[in-house]
Amino acid sequence: MRKITFILEAEEEMNFSAQYYNQQALGLGMDFLEEIEKSLQLIKENPERWPYYEENIHKYNIRRFPFSIFYVFEKKLDKIIIIAVAHQKRKPNYWKQRI
Repeated sequence: MRKITFILEAEEEMNFSAQYYNQQALGLGMDFLEEIEKSLQLIKENPERWPYYEENIHKYNIRRFPFSIFYVFEKKLDKIIIIAVAHQKRKPNYWKQRI
C-alpha cells in the first residue's frame, strides 16, 4: 500500500498555516486541513498524474487555498514524500534547500 510521509518542515508549515487560518475565522484551519487531506488522497491514488515542477518533484495546487504541495514519488518503494506545503505567493522556492 502506498505510503505518504512528510518531512518535518512540511508538516510544521502545514500546521502553522492551519493555525493562522483558524485565527482568521473559527473552523477555517480545519477546512484547510481537510483540503490538504483531500489533496493527499488524490496524490496517493495517482502520484504521477500531477505535473513535474522540476526534475523529480511534482506539484499539486490545492483547490480552495493558495497553497501547493510539492512531493517526490519514489516509484520503486511506492512511497510519496511531501517536501513542502507552500503558499503560492510567498517566498517562491524557499523549500528547495530541503531536497
